[in-house]
Amino acid sequence: MFQGTIPGPMRSIVREAAGRWPRGPVYVPCCGNFTIERSLAGLGFDLHSSDVSIYTSAVGRWLIRQPVGIRLREESHDELGWLADSLDDGVGTVATLMLGTRFLASVGREGLWHERVVRSYREQWKAKHAETVERLSSSDIELASYEVEDVRSWLREVPSDAPVCSFPPFYGGGYEKLYEPLDAHLAWDAPTYEPLSDGDVVEVLGAITDRPYWLTASNHDVPDLHRYLRGVVKATPRAAPFYVYASEAPTRIVGPRQPIEPVKVPRLREGDDLVGPLRLSLLKPGQFNALRSRYLNPRIAPGAANLAVAVRDGGGRLLGVFAMAPSTYTPDEVYVLSDFAVAPTDYPRLSKLIVLAAVSTEAQLLCQRAFSRRIRKVATTAFSNHPVSMKYRGLLRLKSRGPTGEDGWKFQLQYHGAMGEHTLAAALEMWAKRWGAPTTKTGV
Repeated sequence: MFQGTIPGPMRSIVREAAGRWPRGPVYVPCCGNFTIERSLAGLGFDLHSSDVSIYTSAVGRWLIRQPVGIRLREESHDELGWLADSLDDGVGTVATLMLGTRFLASVGREGLWHERVVRSYREQWKAKHAETVERLSSSDIELASYEVEDVRSWLREVPSDAPVCSFPPFYGGGYEKLYEPLDAHLAWDAPTYEPLSDGDVVEVLGAITDRPYWLTASNHDVPDLHRYLRGVVKATPRAAPFYVYASEAPTRIVGPRQPIEPVKVPRLREGDDLVGPLRLSLLKPGQFNALRSRYLNPRIAPGAANLAVAVRDGGGRLLGVFAMAPSTYTPDEVYVLSDFAVAPTDYPRLSKLIVLAAVSTEAQLLCQRAFSRRIRKVATTAFSNHPVSMKYRGLLRLKSRGPTGEDGWKFQLQYHGAMGEHTLAAALEMWAKRWGAPTTKTGV
């Protein structure tokens, strides 16, 4: 219901650490999406929160039963007048802001995708808004107070012996950019403040840590706080790690764990001849994880697949796997998250056959059924130390090339292509003619 990017294990660490604090007031500056407050609910603390964003202030004021004080801007009435009846200065306004974070960024922007997003929310607004109001009304979060105030001045007013718990922003402009679409269309009594500079961050950290009980976290490793490091949380393979610092708390390390299921199907091996016809079989998430861990380059951080498919030959043997996800911005496009061939085999270009299978008409039909949309195109990203990917060369079109921040790779290559222009039978025939020659073995 509340927006947030703080993983569940970190909330558990917060709750465990706060269990050692004396019961009474706890102060939460930069409270953001009230993750800390939700973590501490039911422990007997009087929670005092503060922030400066429109989103957080709307929720905070509602939680202490004050008027929210947010209205639609005059210049936005033509496009968003249909929201006016939902702004009731209470829970209805909060629900509007929560839903607004999902579509207001598309208002007034050109492009089919943005137009569809806005139209979808307008057509379904009454139902979506009523559902959000109902969910908000069941919230059990209680605040003793909420103030719309800058963290620097607010911390100076907090009693020096009171616990402080905060996840302050550690890069400038984060709040401002995140809630820019809300501020563009909604007016309120916004506070005046200066975004945190690097020096301000040090000052804020000092004000938080200069007390008997405190906890803070960041997705940056802070050398000056190493002696207070109590936890490192990396919830998923692609997630940035969070570092948790506290005056006192048990030490915890949280790493990603993926479910694994056995895949009992036989696999193409050295000495085996690949025979047609090709077949596609759906994989369970655990089966995909097991095969990915076995065959995908370990330097490539895996992602969660919406659709994982095994490619098998006429003998039922596994040749490789591809995994798809719907494109976020292009309605008729899918993104190839992973594609890899089994190894070792006698076919050095077997990976090209997996790519051909992934863009076949049969794969297109699976994607359309899974994602409930017409699919015409595919896109994928390759990390390489070469300016082109030999796996995709001749099959997909290189759209862009640039440097990458991934360790061990020089280039990040973006490939695009059409989907559904050949069948699996045609894919096997094409591959066999151009790349399907097996490795020649010589005896002694």
